Amino acid sequence: MEFIDPQKIFGLGTGSTVNFLIRKIHESYILKGQPLNAVSTSRETTSLATSLGINIVDLDQVDELDVVIDGADEVDPQNNLIKGGGGALLMEKIVASCSKQFIIIVDSSKIVSSLGKFPLPVEVVQFGSERIKASIERFLISLGYQMPKVTFRKAASYKYITDQHNYILDLHLNEILDPKTLSVGLLQIVGVVEVGLFIDMASKIIIGSDDGSCKVI
Repeated sequence: MEFIDPQKIFGLGTGSTVNFLIRKIHESYILKGQPLNAVSTSRETTSLATSLGINIVDLDQVDELDVVIDGADEVDPQNNLIKGGGGALLMEKIVASCSKQFIIIVDSSKIVSSLGKFPLPVEVVQFGSERIKASIERFLISLGYQMPKVTFRKAASYKYITDQHNYILDLHLNEILDPKTLSVGLLQIVGVVEVGLFIDMASKIIIGSDDGSCKVI
């Protein structure tokens, strides 16, 4: 909350941790009569924020965001991230790239020595998605990943569809040795829209603990 200036437009990420933040913003500002303008990264966030009185504005109407606050699925010692567990990685990365500060809020369980235990989300177009999946598998093998498991994310019995009407492939790699090389290579595969590796993007990581304390790194 300390990083939010109510006079400036800020960005809201997606996910259960951000939902706590949205409710706190409502309590601290909206209920006290302070209007707020924010950019959203998903339909889910937009729905909750607007229901609590936060005005959501289009990113194209904003020159620059003062701050974007979002969660993460994993954070490594270099503050690189895996994001996309909530299915909003494309919008999250676009919004984060337009901000002065990209602040990540996580609990201590999300801090890892190396990325990869959490499946890496890769957003792909629907057209030719099986061929795209095969291309990704071949690329992973070329990098030395042994029998990489790549699966379509499911919603019930169907393939999960993002807000931009794309599919998500989850890459079960166990450990990512070189996040930057992996990200660059995946983005060169035709049909890959975005990769859930957020490298050299986070300004601050706020880590909450079970006892209610937090630290900023």
